[in-house]
Amino acid sequence: PMHQSKENRIGAFAAARGAPRGPVRLKGDASVRAFYRVFLPAGSAVAMTRDEPIPEEDRVFIEIRDRLAACGVPVPEIYDWDRENGIVLMEDFGDVTLEERLAAAGQEERRRLYRLAVDELLKIQILGTAIRGDSVALRRAFDEEKLVEELDYFLLHAVEGHYGAAPSPGEREEIRSGFAELSRRIASLPRVLNHRDYHSRNLMVVGGRLGIVDFQDARMGPCQYDLASLLRDSYSALDSAFRREMAEYYLDASRGLGMVWRDRAEFMERLDLAALQRNLKACGTFCAMAVIRGNRRYIPCLDPTFAYVRENAPRFPFMDGCMRALARHVPPLRGGGV
Repeated sequence: PMHQSKENRIGAFAAARGAPRGPVRLKGDASVRAFYRVFLPAGSAVAMTRDEPIPEEDRVFIEIRDRLAACGVPVPEIYDWDRENGIVLMEDFGDVTLEERLAAAGQEERRRLYRLAVDELLKIQILGTAIRGDSVALRRAFDEEKLVEELDYFLLHAVEGHYGAAPSPGEREEIRSGFAELSRRIASLPRVLNHRDYHSRNLMVVGGRLGIVDFQDARMGPCQYDLASLLRDSYSALDSAFRREMAEYYLDASRGLGMVWRDRAEFMERLDLAALQRNLKACGTFCAMAVIRGNRRYIPCLDPTFAYVRENAPRFPFMDGCMRALARHVPPLRGGGV
């Protein structure tokens, strides 16, 4: 089975379970995993696989799913796991992402959906951290090393790769010094369980509810990290007043779960800090997809994401030298195009 293609493995898997017709590949995000809708006698389900089976990664996916499910987070049920062929069969949440639903939503529906997203996020962060039992997600974290690694990835694939720039040794030192301080400040914040990619393409709208996917990279980090992913999302841009309203909703709702913020201004500053790293990291990923894989699908996401960085970075004077050096080589950081 190791030498069969993904399609053949999924096809055989579905046929063995009585599927009347072949699986349909679903469009994925920036991921090495592939997803197929399979049509079984009991109804449709989603099968997840990779080019080659990696049982340990499937085990981690299922273990984190189980932790989130135990907290009441709406994650897909697991129906079957073919360990040998590297196929996980799970509940089908349909095709409507939050991103797609928002495109046609009025203000009240948008507010309702984002409040739901915040409510589920708080379950992950507060209940998911507190629940007993060991977990890979609790043992890995947004520590300094991880945060710097992600920013170096931005330097390599966005600045040097996509924009073809060659910062001078002095500029590189300025850039990496800012990255190191940004990472140090974020890594020093209190940590809770984070989904890690909590944005509008990983939140499915299922009827009137949300379903949450793509949680396998969950790790410990500041609570502001996931909130920054949601509110400064590369795919669904929100105006600053609405972002502020949802951050306030998070603060109010978290109080009911025992997370009390005495200093709201400090919370908002930490939210901006986390967003700055997260948005730079996202731009690195989008550029890497284009440079390494030839997939330019994410290039249009650079403009809104760099806009967040331009808006946010001036709040942190320690980043001034770093941002000046980057802006010499990255047109969107000067307000130019991608």
